[in-house]
Amino acid sequence: MTSSSLLRYFPLFVAASLALTALALGFNGLYGQDAHEYLRLSRVFLAKLHGTAPAAGGVGVSEMAGGYPAAGALLQMLVPDSGLSLLLISILSAGLSAWLFERLLRLWLPGTGLRSRFVFVGLMLVLSPGFFRAGITVMADALGMLLFIATLYKGARVLEWGRDRDAVWVFFFAGLAVITRLTSASFLLPFAAAIGLHLLRRKQYGWLFLAVLAGFVALVPHFYFGAFGGKDMNILGHTTLRGWSPGNMFCRSFSDANGSIRYLLPNILHVLSPLAHPFFCLPVVLFFLLFKKTDFHHHSQRILLACTACLLLFIAGLPCQNLRYLMPAYTILALFLYPAWDRFFSYGFYFFKNLTGALIAAIFLIQVVCIAGILSHPVGRNRLETRIAREIKPALPPGALLFTFDIDGAVRSYLPDVQVKNMWYERIEHFPQGSYILFNDSRLRAQWEGKNPILNWDFARENHVLRQVGDLQDGWDLFEVAE
Repeated sequence: MTSSSLLRYFPLFVAASLALTALALGFNGLYGQDAHEYLRLSRVFLAKLHGTAPAAGGVGVSEMAGGYPAAGALLQMLVPDSGLSLLLISILSAGLSAWLFERLLRLWLPGTGLRSRFVFVGLMLVLSPGFFRAGITVMADALGMLLFIATLYKGARVLEWGRDRDAVWVFFFAGLAVITRLTSASFLLPFAAAIGLHLLRRKQYGWLFLAVLAGFVALVPHFYFGAFGGKDMNILGHTTLRGWSPGNMFCRSFSDANGSIRYLLPNILHVLSPLAHPFFCLPVVLFFLLFKKTDFHHHSQRILLACTACLLLFIAGLPCQNLRYLMPAYTILALFLYPAWDRFFSYGFYFFKNLTGALIAAIFLIQVVCIAGILSHPVGRNRLETRIAREIKPALPPGALLFTFDIDGAVRSYLPDVQVKNMWYERIEHFPQGSYILFNDSRLRAQWEGKNPILNWDFARENHVLRQVGDLQDGWDLFEVAE
């Protein structure tokens, strides 16, 4: 089998590796509130496709982007298990992202060797801990990355090869990417604008009209499924986006609807994490030593640099720090450093074969160790959620009313017969007798002091008699409201 034919199986190899990893870990991809909310939304969207009323009562007050759960709802037509369908989308998206990323490298540097591109994609992208985690979790990151890279690839064909008709795909993929991962809009909107300006200069008005039309078509699922339900239908109504401020760039402590949290570095330094953070690739900074000014000569590279600046400034202004938002920036960094890598790979194996092989093996080991560290949180959280659901199930009668916070999404997913009420949304003035409270005071108080979850918990303790039903370890306790 030739090297070129192996490329056709590369996405399957990546997807299979991710699937086997998830299987070996006993990990279903669900962890934390966001993953379970995506699962709930996919079921709601599927009910809408079937024309039936969802048990969850619609989208509700969800602030999650609709692209990923909409894709999950569509796949459920073939794969009935909603959780498995979402996990498959992440796994397949990661495999296709790796394949498309290699094609983008080939487009920019057609003279490079296939082995060089394969090893680079494997080490710097597939084994990037953040990318690897995205591929086995029920989150929008992997699908968002696939759409992001697809937009870059089609955009590069327009800017470098003059393939103006590909602008239609640029706008279409960009639209899908935005409704899948909202923060990517800060990069993709100026990128699409640059493509539009390119078409105007070339007087390609027909392709520009079709491209803009394709962009609007891509946004249709957001409105069809009613993402950001009710008063939050406006994307700008998102809690995090409402808190955006230039002043946040120099802050490292935030207190808002998401609680109070303090980070190690201010946001303006946090956005530089793709340069040297174990979530991405620790050794990537070494390739700056081999970087040459002539590596930066494509017209499209200058556009990508300007759009990346827009992305980083936007993320720096958010009242939070989330490394997952920076995956697009890391992708651009990897693209820019590929010529330096190819120089290392080609000359290294020609002049210092053993040393080069040893360095690549060291990078591989570093990446594997970092992946293990990064995966420890989602896998640990998943096991905590499944264990708590399993332990509280015998104590809760069918139809029981349960008040909780932070783990309410997991309870809804694993115990659908339980009525779950989140203690975050509003102040609760009465806890009915016979209802239950699941709470973790020691873990949640520091972040949520003075916010609804702690205020409601303290009110329940002061105004009701709570009978402890079970000690679930890790600080979680289940109480029954006796009176």
